Amino acid sequence: MKKFLRVKMADGVIYDIPAEIIAEHRAKYFENNSAEKLTYHASSVKPRLYNAEKEFALNNDEVLIEWAETRMTWKDVEPHAIKVNIDNDYDRKWPTAQKQVISC
Repeated sequence: MKKFLRVKMADGVIYDIPAEIIAEHRAKYFENNSAEKLTYHASSVKPRLYNAEKEFALNNDEVLIEWAETRMTWKDVEPHAIKVNIDNDYDRKWPTAQKQVISC
C-alpha cells in the first residue's frame, strides 16, 4: 500500500505527494551528512544507513510532515505531486456554482 502526504494549498487545490519521495530526500541527506560515514568504510555504511533512514521516515508520519515542511521546497516535490480532484460531481453542482464574468 502506497503512502502519500496530502497537501491542501491556500487556493484550495489538493495534491498528494508520494511519501517515498520525502523519505528518500531525508535518507539521502543523512547518508551524505552522517558522522558514521566518516568513521567507517563508506561502501558498507551507505546502503545500510540509507535504507534505515528511509524506513524510519516511512513509518513515522510526523517525521515525514516535519521534513517536508522544514527541509523541502515545492520545487522538490512538484514533479511528483498528483493533483487530487476530491469532488468530481460537477454536473450536479454546476447550476449553483459561483460564477462571475471577468475581463483580462
